Amino acid sequence: MVIIVIVINIFISLLCLSLARKIWMLTLTINRLEKRLILMEQRTRFVLEKAPNFINSGQRGSYQLRQNYHQFQVKLQQLQQALGLISLAVKFWPKGGKPRKSNL
Repeated sequence: MVIIVIVINIFISLLCLSLARKIWMLTLTINRLEKRLILMEQRTRFVLEKAPNFINSGQRGSYQLRQNYHQFQVKLQQLQQALGLISLAVKFWPKGGKPRKSNL
């Protein structure tokens, strides 16, 4: 009877030891996961802290680009008007001035 109790106690001890080892391994895995999550959170925070500055810079750049494009459109329109006037002047300008006498 004593041997049966000892064998059952040893079996229960091995079962508890196995369970304790699995809990220990789970704890290590959770700690590694926690460290990775903390590192990811720090890197994300670092990137997102800079984001408003980059967004503002992009907005200023876009605004400046729109302004430059508008100025370019105005200058292009003026150039097209000038070329239209030159074309009109060339069309109605008298050709050749005085007719020359031929030496024949």
